[in-house]
Amino acid sequence: MKTKNILHSVLSLCGLSLLCMLSASCEDYTEHNFGKPEELYQAQQINNFTFELTPQQYQDIASNADNKALAAQDETGVSSQHLQWVAENGCFVGNISPQEYLPAILKNLVGTSQFYSLTDGSSITVRYRQGEIVNGDAYVPNTGDLTDGKYLLVPVGMEQSIAHSGEGKTYGYLLLAGSKADLVPNLVNRVDEQTIRADEVADGYAYSFEKDGDEWLIANPFDEYLYMKGTYASFNYIEDLGDLEDEQWPNWTVTYNQADQTYDITNTGSMKTMRFTTQYNNVGAYDLSTLESTDGYLGLQLYKRVASAIEGVEVSDELQEVTFTLEGGEWQAKGDYLNMELTGGNSLTDMDAVYQTYGWSVEYRGGIGDLTYVWRYDSQYGLRASAFKSSTYYPTDAWAISPAMNLKKAEKPIFTFEQAQRYAGTPVQDYLQVWVSTDFAGRGGLESATWTNITDLVEGTWPDGSDWTYYPMTIDLSQFVGSKNVCVAFRYISTDAVAATWEVKNVICREAEEE
Repeated sequence: MKTKNILHSVLSLCGLSLLCMLSASCEDYTEHNFGKPEELYQAQQINNFTFELTPQQYQDIASNADNKALAAQDETGVSSQHLQWVAENGCFVGNISPQEYLPAILKNLVGTSQFYSLTDGSSITVRYRQGEIVNGDAYVPNTGDLTDGKYLLVPVGMEQSIAHSGEGKTYGYLLLAGSKADLVPNLVNRVDEQTIRADEVADGYAYSFEKDGDEWLIANPFDEYLYMKGTYASFNYIEDLGDLEDEQWPNWTVTYNQADQTYDITNTGSMKTMRFTTQYNNVGAYDLSTLESTDGYLGLQLYKRVASAIEGVEVSDELQEVTFTLEGGEWQAKGDYLNMELTGGNSLTDMDAVYQTYGWSVEYRGGIGDLTYVWRYDSQYGLRASAFKSSTYYPTDAWAISPAMNLKKAEKPIFTFEQAQRYAGTPVQDYLQVWVSTDFAGRGGLESATWTNITDLVEGTWPDGSDWTYYPMTIDLSQFVGSKNVCVAFRYISTDAVAATWEVKNVICREAEEE
């Protein structure tokens, strides 16, 4: 009896186990072929949208809390100023990239009337504008000593509201009467109350001051020298000072009045001083001793032209595109992982400035001798390396490392660039190489990162150094798919006998086009 009960229990357990196995098998089959049970009842709405960012959306990008936090922890030179430029100029600036800074506002679009009930697999293609940060020359108020150079003549205290011949010209600067009196001032692009961009308009009204002993020669923007004839309170211009007659004076004394921060520009021969009238419709030459403060004449402030005094943004007219796919509730950028022309703007030899402006890190293994730099940024030729100076070859091992590329969702990323070189040894690849890392932590991390030499993967014709022809090069980075921190480095090696000049530009990494 006991044996029978035991046998019955065993058979029952076997049956239950078999039933569970069959049930599990059915569930696996169902999930494999039709999805999980809860997914069978979930509506799928996959859509593909395309839209262009509006000015308001650029402002949303800049003011978004997540984006502010992202910028605060960014190590590629991003600052709050860059986010402000995004809002002000309606474009992406520097390292504020659409791939990184758009997802924060895209997630807020899901569920709106325009982008309703998007589910995984849906995509949004965003059209946007790109801006380039440029260091611009500018005019700034000059105080104290003068030097040879260009100056704007501005009525003191009236820098932002001047009229010419009775016609109001906001931010205009007067051109003195003379042979070009028919030309009236155009608008000058004011950056702030202390700085004027040195654009064509501003330069068009700037006078050249040239030291002549203890006095000054002054020429208008048309290279005509300013002079006075006799004691008349009028100005004249002449191209060749040798053609001046007696009692025509081309020399001027410039005195700075510290108290009121004005300049007196006085003709040395006639002792007449330039003054603007309060109506700003003319400028004349007056005897300072006869002028009263109530006469309505204004002194001058001189704005000196200085190089790279300001930063600004140049916005491209061409629309660019980036596509995002919704995966796991997150927007992932596809296609364009790096796109840098590396030409234009201003040339930079300060590697900190190169890093801040373009995001490229420059690292050196060992010293660089008496050189100040090896890699630099050239506005015409791109990233440029040379270890030759004053007939001396300096041994170096210099790396120019790209900003990180996120290839986590990439499929077949293709890295392309153009290069030219001269004076390298043979074979060229012993001196000019391409390396890649997936764990480079940023500036200063060259030695702690793991690097792979991919020079042999570079497809294209290596320049033989016979001329400055640029050759297009291509690298398939498919083996690095899955990493979100892929950095490509251009490694420049020189010896005490060989030091090439290497130029790299038009660096792009994007998905291979479908055949």
